[in-house]
Amino acid sequence: MSVIRKLLIQGIRSFDPQNQDIIEFYTPLTIIVGQNGCGKTTIIECLKYITTGELPPNSKGGAFIHDPKVGTAKLVQCIVKSVLVGENEVKAQVKLRFYNISQRSMTCVRSMLLTQKKATVTQKTLEGALSFDGTATQDKVSISSRCADLDAMLPEQLGVSKAVLENVIFCHQEESNWPLSEPATLKKRFDEIFAATRYTKALDSIKTIRKNQAVEIRVSRGELKHLEEKKTKSERVRTEYEKSTVSIHKYRERIEDIQQQEALVASQIEALAGQLQEFMSLQTTLEGLQMNLDQKIASYQELEANTNVLDVSSEELERVRADITKQIESQESDIQNKRDERDSLQKKIEQLQSKTNETLSEIGRLRAAQDSLDTKIAGRAGTVSELCVTFSISVESGTDQEQQANECTRALESLLTTAQDERKSMRQQAEDKERTLQSDVDAKQAEIYSFNNAAEVSDKQTAANVQQIHNLKRKRESMQVDDAKRTLLEDELAKEVKQLELAREKDNGDVYQESAKKKRMELAGVIDEIEQLNAEIKHNNRQADTRAKLALKKKDLEDKNRQWDSLVSTAGLSDYSNNGADFASERERTAAISDAIAKKKQAIHDNSSKAKGAHDALANSKLRLKLAQQSFDEQAKDIAEKDERIRKVCDVAQFDATLADTQSEMHELMEEAGQWKSVSSMYTAYIKKIENDHACPVCQRGWSNKDDEGKIVNKLKIDYTSAPTELIKVEGEIRDCQRRLDTLTNLKSAVRDVNEWNKSGKTDLEAQVRELTSKEGQVSADADDIDCESVVLSTELEDMVEHLAKSKELMELEESRQELQRQVEGYERELQATGSTKTIDELQAQVGNCQAQESTIRRELDQLSKDHILQQKEIGFRQDSIRKIQGQMDQFTRQANESEGILQRIAELELANTANETEAKEARVQAEKLGPQLVQAQKRLSETRSDARTNESRVDQHVRDLMQGRDRLQLMADEIEQTRARLRCEPGSEYVDRLEMATAERDKLHEQTSLSSQQLAAAVTVLQESDRIGAKLAAQQRETVDNIRLRANHTEQERIRGELKAAQESQARLESQLSQIYEDENDDGEVEEETDGNLIGVIPRKRRHGPGGSLAQGAAKRRGGGGARLQQRREILNAKLSELTGSRAGLQGEVKQLEDQARRLTHELATDYKDVDMLYVRQLVQCKTEELANTDLETYGRALDSAIMRYHSLKMQDINKIIRELWINTYQGNDIDTIEIRSEMDGARNIRSHNYRVVMVKGGHAIDMRGRCSAGQKVLACLVIRLALAETFSVNCGILALDEPTTNLDQENIDSLARSLARIIKSRRELRNFQLIVITHDEIFMQLLGKSEYADYYWRVYKDENQCSVFARRPIANN
Repeated sequence: MSVIRKLLIQGIRSFDPQNQDIIEFYTPLTIIVGQNGCGKTTIIECLKYITTGELPPNSKGGAFIHDPKVGTAKLVQCIVKSVLVGENEVKAQVKLRFYNISQRSMTCVRSMLLTQKKATVTQKTLEGALSFDGTATQDKVSISSRCADLDAMLPEQLGVSKAVLENVIFCHQEESNWPLSEPATLKKRFDEIFAATRYTKALDSIKTIRKNQAVEIRVSRGELKHLEEKKTKSERVRTEYEKSTVSIHKYRERIEDIQQQEALVASQIEALAGQLQEFMSLQTTLEGLQMNLDQKIASYQELEANTNVLDVSSEELERVRADITKQIESQESDIQNKRDERDSLQKKIEQLQSKTNETLSEIGRLRAAQDSLDTKIAGRAGTVSELCVTFSISVESGTDQEQQANECTRALESLLTTAQDERKSMRQQAEDKERTLQSDVDAKQAEIYSFNNAAEVSDKQTAANVQQIHNLKRKRESMQVDDAKRTLLEDELAKEVKQLELAREKDNGDVYQESAKKKRMELAGVIDEIEQLNAEIKHNNRQADTRAKLALKKKDLEDKNRQWDSLVSTAGLSDYSNNGADFASERERTAAISDAIAKKKQAIHDNSSKAKGAHDALANSKLRLKLAQQSFDEQAKDIAEKDERIRKVCDVAQFDATLADTQSEMHELMEEAGQWKSVSSMYTAYIKKIENDHACPVCQRGWSNKDDEGKIVNKLKIDYTSAPTELIKVEGEIRDCQRRLDTLTNLKSAVRDVNEWNKSGKTDLEAQVRELTSKEGQVSADADDIDCESVVLSTELEDMVEHLAKSKELMELEESRQELQRQVEGYERELQATGSTKTIDELQAQVGNCQAQESTIRRELDQLSKDHILQQKEIGFRQDSIRKIQGQMDQFTRQANESEGILQRIAELELANTANETEAKEARVQAEKLGPQLVQAQKRLSETRSDARTNESRVDQHVRDLMQGRDRLQLMADEIEQTRARLRCEPGSEYVDRLEMATAERDKLHEQTSLSSQQLAAAVTVLQESDRIGAKLAAQQRETVDNIRLRANHTEQERIRGELKAAQESQARLESQLSQIYEDENDDGEVEEETDGNLIGVIPRKRRHGPGGSLAQGAAKRRGGGGARLQQRREILNAKLSELTGSRAGLQGEVKQLEDQARRLTHELATDYKDVDMLYVRQLVQCKTEELANTDLETYGRALDSAIMRYHSLKMQDINKIIRELWINTYQGNDIDTIEIRSEMDGARNIRSHNYRVVMVKGGHAIDMRGRCSAGQKVLACLVIRLALAETFSVNCGILALDEPTTNLDQENIDSLARSLARIIKSRRELRNFQLIVITHDEIFMQLLGKSEYADYYWRVYKDENQCSVFARRPIANN
């Protein structure tokens, strides 16, 4: 069974996010006590969240995490951080350490983050982890929530479902009354607990599969019919395919003949195309030459008109052009050089002008710096005078201003050191005095609280006792025994006994048994006769069947004999004997082995009792040793972690010195920041004073010239602007120092713990562990001896159980052999018989008569059984009535005994009340005596604090004034020195200062700029003259080139005229050849042509030229006539080719249609009608298989449905049995005998589900409890139902948490509940890892549970001074 060990809570609800609060859970009982609102229910919420991942109800929007605005100090921090950053974060964590169902230690961690922004709150779940702690044989394993589902793993490790964890084990207080909620909610929760949804889905899945298979079966049958039709069609398709193949062959032969004729015509067309291409090429060449010649002539005429023709030779023209070209190239190079020189001078002038502007700007800045220096020196003198007057400082008047400022600064430093020492001494004295007075106040408050708490507890106990006395008296009054009613019950009992005797006389069991026996014998005889007749009827037809059955039975008999021989030879069975003799049968051997097993179990039981005692002692020793070792390890680990945290900052021995140094550094930085903050106002005043009075604000003296005054003013302005940067730097150092100081302050408690551990804590714990280890070894040796004996007995018992199983198997095998032997002999006798002499009709008539006789006997036997059942029901009714009356009489007896016990209890409570009143009175007197003393102590403390604050404020103000004065002087001196450094020249310079050096540089730049400008003007003049000469040379070059081009054009014209004449001659020769060819063709007659054996047509003879078309007509006609005749001839051949192609295309179309038809038929045979017979057989087998599978699914569904109903029925019986027991032992009223959970079926069989309701039973009548019970009865009923559900469904998890179980219960029922819980703990404490967690605010209920001696401590939950919830373990005896 699983068990929880420890729970860590941080940042959840009212628990502090800065500290970790840990609570430990004990077995078998853990009690948690606290006032309302202290955070008790948060424990249940954290347990539910860590195990299921579910947040508590009404916790959306980050309500489950600690509110960052709770508490005054935290509110200030939140406001500051919100202003600076804009958001605030709170981290929360829940950690649970537990043992899983395999008893392995595990730890689960879940973390969350709450972000508080300006207007919204955001909650985020961080990464969680589940770890298996390391053991001696296994390493530690950790699993992250990013790679596993922790919500599913935790319930699995705890051995219980998530629904039981949420609704039973860790049920929230707001949802604890769910058993009496509305029907829909109740059904939902019970269905989750029973896991009904999983089984319902399984049934629905089976039904859905059956439905789908039924549809598939219908489809398969349709497919089978369709295959039969396709088989018939396939024959017709094959016939059509053969006809198409023959037609395709004929058409292809005709197409080949036409293709041969097409090849002949195409060759003629190709030859004609060559001739036509040659003729057209010549004609195109002639036209191109003529066009080129015309263009050359036009170009020559245009160029000649615009050109001055030179009367020189071509060679002279070329020489002139070359000379001019050289002159132009030389002139262009010279012009480019002059342009580069001009650009260089322009760039140089620009650079000089830029440097001149920069020098002028530098002169302006240096003059401003000189003015600023003079102003700053005057301001410092004024400040020195002011500080001397303010702090009574004297300086020598005859010295310069620099020396006076230094003397004033040293005086301020001395005064500041004296004031700081005085403040530190005063603060230390105030703290010591306040600490002494605060200790006195705390001691007085603790004493008063102790006395008041004791008085309050006594008053509560007294009030509870008074209420209990009142309830006991009222209960005793209601239990008065009525003698008249008792006499009436005795008379009624005698009457019922008499009626029972009469009913038993009427119901003579022997007569019924005898009559029934006779009828059954008659029925058996008739049935035997029918079977004999049927056997005779089938005898002749079953001869072969009988022989086959005989062979099977003989084979079965041989198998049984082999099994018998194998089992008989098993070792160990021969060790059992019947007083030295063999057993007559295996049944006797089985009985003997069973007796030996019973004796061995008794011996094991006796040894187990001894082992239990030894193991209890061993477990106690191990637990104490484990707790001690665990305490040592945890403390050592904690000390190591604290030591490591301390060493990260400093050494433990140097902690106090480091803390003091850090505090001193923080103080110095705060003073420096104050000084920088005062710089702004001080320097502004100095600047205004200098500008208005023209004198130093410190020494009140003026300057010899205006430049000095401007320099000091500029210096003050520069230093004024740098003050914010220095202030930011100092504030950053303050933040760093504050973080280090906070870290050291938080480590104070850790340093104290480490010192105490090293001094004595570690030695004491190690001695305790050694002592417990020695005791544990001795107890473990005793337990091992007893365990060895138990192992031996258990081994012998296992052997006996194995022998018993084999003996039973032999017994069953013996019976099977005898039965098979009888069947074999029967079949052999049947085969040996010669057969019956009766006919089939006669035998069937006899069978009909016997069946009628059988029906009559069965009706008579049923009537006898019904009469006997009615008599038995009447006897049962009388017996129930007698038991009920006897129960009422027993109740009267119990009430009388209980009345005596109530009187004794009342006397005990009255004595206890007297003692409680005395204790309360004494405690209040003591508290009243301490009240005035507490008031006086608080008054002294308040006065001391007020005086300390006044003195410290006065000294702090004086220190701040001194620091501000010192910082002002230092700041002024630094600014003056910086300004002087800016104006000072480098060592070895020939100038007095940087201003004189900048002025000389400016004059030098002006001279260089003037010289460069003159050089630039001269270069521009030369460049213009060079451009004019270059233009004249370009004109001469163009004239020479135009003359050369004119002469080249004339030469090209002569060449083109020669080519044109040659082309005309070639064309004339070609036309003459073509004319002779076509004249010969005109005398040849007509041409006949045929196509694929059919006469396509006859092409008649035609004239190739019209009348009068002689070849001798002009050159133009010869050129046009030859091309036209070639074109006409090509058209005739093309027409013939087109006619042949059309005929071939028609035949090819027919072939293509036939081929498409053949392919279509082939495709149909290959796809639609492929393997039709095989597919038909396969489909038939598939249909039969699906029908059988559908029948099996129906069987499985019925079996699962029956199992679900049986499981639900058994679980409900167990739950109601436990509820009845707990209610009778707990509830103290008389109006309700017991309560039950009723489960009713809803809907038809295929969609049925369960509806639940809680009923209360009184006098055998059940009515709904919802809406008819009081608040206390409602709470008690829900509590009892949760206890029953926990015991039924939490077999592997013995945990149960009860949150405020006494709500709305009176004192009598509270006492009864405490006793019932004690009984539950007592009955289950023997179970390993049983845990009951009770959370309550009732101190009396806690005391009642504490008296059960199952818990030595309880946990107190309360809120500290910061209103954060904390845990504290208290002993129950000292409460």
